[in-house]
Amino acid sequence: MDERTLLGVGDDAGVYTYGGEVFVHTVDFITPILNDPYLWGAISTTNSLSDVYAMGCKPLNALAIVGFNNCDLDIGILREVMKGCADKLKEAKTVLLGGHTVDDKEPKFGLAVMGVCEGGKYLTQEGAKPGDLLALTKPIGVGILTKAIKEGRLKEEDIRHAIDYMLMLNDKASLLTREFASACTDVTGFGLLGHAYNIARRSKVRLYIDFSKVPIYEESTRFVKENVYPKGAMDNYNFVRDYLMVEGLESWELLVLSDPVTSGGLLFSFPRERLQDLEKKAQELGIKLWIIGGVEEGEGLRVYKG
Repeated sequence: MDERTLLGVGDDAGVYTYGGEVFVHTVDFITPILNDPYLWGAISTTNSLSDVYAMGCKPLNALAIVGFNNCDLDIGILREVMKGCADKLKEAKTVLLGGHTVDDKEPKFGLAVMGVCEGGKYLTQEGAKPGDLLALTKPIGVGILTKAIKEGRLKEEDIRHAIDYMLMLNDKASLLTREFASACTDVTGFGLLGHAYNIARRSKVRLYIDFSKVPIYEESTRFVKENVYPKGAMDNYNFVRDYLMVEGLESWELLVLSDPVTSGGLLFSFPRERLQDLEKKAQELGIKLWIIGGVEEGEGLRVYKG
């Protein structure tokens, strides 16, 4: 590995140093999760920026990645996607420098993002210590909701609260983690259990999660009990099941914890003795925070209902 590469494959972003500065680089794109192209562009942009925030860094610029078939789709759809992207980048004080478009029957949109690590400091998935607590900044269950929309069981207006969370940048949450976190990641496609396992594996500890403390969209619970959930939820569960200790949870509860998330919150460990200071800072920043578990000696994950 090049000596200027500080962190390569395996974390939320690559870290590189040049000219005395430390930068992060990441890329992500998604297929449409909603019918509204403006919202898709804005949510995909928020999702792409999230890895930079998870590293405790600040996004600087981005390149768009577009898969679009203008023979079958109105070019006006792409204009709305780009408008959603531009508005969200403006909110994040991030510049779009350009991008690349390919002909693709299934539309795709996302960004390659470059960020800067102020003071050369950045967070990783490594660093959680036994005795730490575990916090989450957004609810889970988005994948189940979008699956219900695709099956005609829900309308987009029925999940406005979930859309608002997907549109919420993790910039303020990142200010929190920079000050308090020992390890951090964002919860996206691997689901809560998958991303929690990444922290456990890289930190060489066991994370425990109290299902009763996890914020879950109410509609997600209803639909997963009716066997409405994306294939990715089962795939994610199958990936972590060999590293998972389960105490008293039903199968549908494990599927919710495995549900792939789009533009999810930050999941981070922090020293237990700093809980009051953390909650005070979160309140000052206007961030909702859930303490969902902690860190103990061992390996893998332990989930239970308190």
